[in-house]
Amino acid sequence: MNCFDCAATGITTVAVAVCSDCGAGLCADHVQVEAHWLTRTAVINRTVVVEPPARTIRCPVCQAAHNAAVNSPARTT
Repeated sequence: MNCFDCAATGITTVAVAVCSDCGAGLCADHVQVEAHWLTRTAVINRTVVVEPPARTIRCPVCQAAHNAAVNSPARTT
């Protein structure tokens, strides 16, 4: 598999990851890695953060969309 973003510019680069949102192949230059903190419920309904954090891998377009959604003042979730 080759990097989708590199292919759009006419360059062939081997993909090292896949975007978790859109499924595009990504090279090391285009991959966006973000920590994703998982939680579990302990006794007495207490939420505990699990270590180490998981990873979320996104392409630059999906990362920008995610950042826009997270920073939106109208966000309800």
